Amino acid sequence: MFTLTEIVKDGILEVQFSLEDCESKIYTITNANGVDILQGKISGNTQRTCLYVGDCKKGQYTFSLGETNTREFTIQ
Repeated sequence: MFTLTEIVKDGILEVQFSLEDCESKIYTITNANGVDILQGKISGNTQRTCLYVGDCKKGQYTFSLGETNTREFTIQ
């Protein structure tokens, strides 16, 4: 479905999509406690997008695209 930068060091989370059906999907980034930190919408047929997460503290986070696709990443 998608891949992302697993270790974020420069405040930019890069997300790459492998399917073309990622048009108008809602994403959510949650912290280790399950609290929603960021939420947004990815519009159009895009293969790659970058999200600024530099305002988030260091730690483990989860990126969710829709309700079923989730991946974890770490901010260092």
